[in-house]
Amino acid sequence: MNLFNSLIEKYKNSKQKSLNKKEFRNLLLEAVSDGKITEEETKGLERKKTELGLTSKEIKDLRIEIYTTAFSAAKSDTQITKDEEKELLKIQNYLGIEDAEIEHNKKELARLRLLNEIQLGNIPEIPLTNFIKQKGEIARWVELASLLEEKVIRRRYEGGSRGMSFRIMKGVSYRVGGHRGHITSETGIVEVGRGDIVLTNKRIVFRGDRKSFATKLNNILDVRVYTNGAYLSENNKSKPRLIKFQDEKNRDIVGAILTHSINHYEE
Repeated sequence: MNLFNSLIEKYKNSKQKSLNKKEFRNLLLEAVSDGKITEEETKGLERKKTELGLTSKEIKDLRIEIYTTAFSAAKSDTQITKDEEKELLKIQNYLGIEDAEIEHNKKELARLRLLNEIQLGNIPEIPLTNFIKQKGEIARWVELASLLEEKVIRRRYEGGSRGMSFRIMKGVSYRVGGHRGHITSETGIVEVGRGDIVLTNKRIVFRGDRKSFATKLNNILDVRVYTNGAYLSENNKSKPRLIKFQDEKNRDIVGAILTHSINHYEE
């Protein structure tokens, strides 16, 4: 009977511990839902953790979820300010999370921090090899990409209708309503070069394995950045340039640098 009572008591304790953990998780989520955590909130959470009889080890599995919630709140406007970054670091330290445990978030954080700096006009200068710069030219970004063009991808012959024919004399026929066949072409967007696109304060340069181009920013009539590439319309060029990014995650950085560089172009 004592063994049975002991098992019942362990079950009750386990059940209560689970409920306490769930309650503390909800409090943590509420505290970081704005991407911040105050000293008052951390003190309150510590008091509650003691009150619920929880140890840091018992809530260890909650830490990444809590940080991810705070990170999502901070980047909801697709950028991270220095103040927001400081708040995220405070949350990370409070939860006792190592950088390696949130490596993906840290990479995204660095990318968003860079985007915020670009939008403020603080665009980095990057080193480049095998790139001849013009006077006063500054390389600002390099992105792996492909150059696409509209090409004829298939041709076929479409024959004419036979019409109606009748014999006039032996070996001679006369055809009515017939017309000649003709060649039709089918076009499509194909890759004509693979390499990288270099953005500078003066030019857009594509360095490809089969085809390359360079155009000054003051020749650009229209730029459209899509989820997986960019459309460039140039002065005195009948067809637009079509660029496909090999990695889509930096499209907003490419767009921000292009926008700033075109708006602040100097000969």
